Amino acid sequence: MNTVVQAARRLVEHRPGRRVLSLYLDLDPERFATAPARASQVRSLVDEAAKEIENTREFGREDRLGLREDLERVKDYLLSREPPFQGARGLAVFCCGRDDLFETVRLPRSVPGRVVLDSTPYVEPMLAAAMQREWCVVLVSRRRARVLTGMADELRESHAREDEVHGQHDQGGWSQANYERSVEKEVDDHLRAVAELIERNLRRDRFDRLALGGPPEIVPRLEGMLSEEVLARLAPERVEVDVSSAGEAEIRAAVAQLVEKDDGRREREALDRLAAGLGSGGRAAAGPEDTVEALNERRVETLLLAPGFDREAARCQGCGMIVLDADGRCPADGGELQHTAHLREAAVECALAQDAEVMIIRRYQDLGPFQGIGALLRF
Repeated sequence: MNTVVQAARRLVEHRPGRRVLSLYLDLDPERFATAPARASQVRSLVDEAAKEIENTREFGREDRLGLREDLERVKDYLLSREPPFQGARGLAVFCCGRDDLFETVRLPRSVPGRVVLDSTPYVEPMLAAAMQREWCVVLVSRRRARVLTGMADELRESHAREDEVHGQHDQGGWSQANYERSVEKEVDDHLRAVAELIERNLRRDRFDRLALGGPPEIVPRLEGMLSEEVLARLAPERVEVDVSSAGEAEIRAAVAQLVEKDDGRREREALDRLAAGLGSGGRAAAGPEDTVEALNERRVETLLLAPGFDREAARCQGCGMIVLDADGRCPADGGELQHTAHLREAAVECALAQDAEVMIIRRYQDLGPFQGIGALLRF
């Protein structure tokens, strides 16, 4: 599982009951590569948060005292040499000192700088940053192999090998047949070593998707040596580049086309499952009311959201139930309702709390008739 998603789920499970400061720092290298540029962004965010702390009427005295302390701690941390800026495109910091919460998460994608002061950690931007999956790309020939790993547009070569495989033999008869069998065994040994390398990469890095490239007579032989766990991550399209000469930029361009097809297919499959599952007894829900009901009953396997979806909602401070258009108290346990302007955020948090996947549907408009939200259900 993606480490950012793991962190988001862990944070959602941490319900401190006091105000949490969630700060997102944009580390786009084109704008914030230098320490002065980052420091300027930090100070701007801190000033913005300080004004919100003092001017928000619903914050009581204890809220303000705690948030002031948390903001000072986060500012000192971000202006020190401690934050893990190197290699990150964004950084999320969560702080609630009175509940012993201080956590930082490196993000693989840039995020807008933002501070949120709420009763729970604000995790949705983490999920948006983590939507792009980790890839392992393996280019293989009869004797060579190259392995590239990372996000599709940031692939870097992590391993290369070349094994001794003899060439063709020009003698005929029995001698040639034996020689060719020996050569093919060397090819199989080479491919078996590559398969073991892929397995080790999966155990170490837990990549989400695998793409293979190479001669059409070689790639199927490699596929036949892969475990079911690896094959479950294999993209059906192959990377069309020259194994020995292609540079990283050329490989990334080829993989980008493959990824677009793969992500589009994934969205289409989810939407087709949604359409097939709607109706009496089906394993799908669509629209805010039915989807919220499924979330509250912890039946959601995958939450589907359109990019612009949102509406007002409330959550019970006791049981965490999402309530639409509510006044008064929670219908489940009579608990006090905490009003929020963001059903989207509440739905994402509720989905993560029940180990559901969250998928943003960017390429199709099927969620339009359902006001931008739906879910695939476990039962």
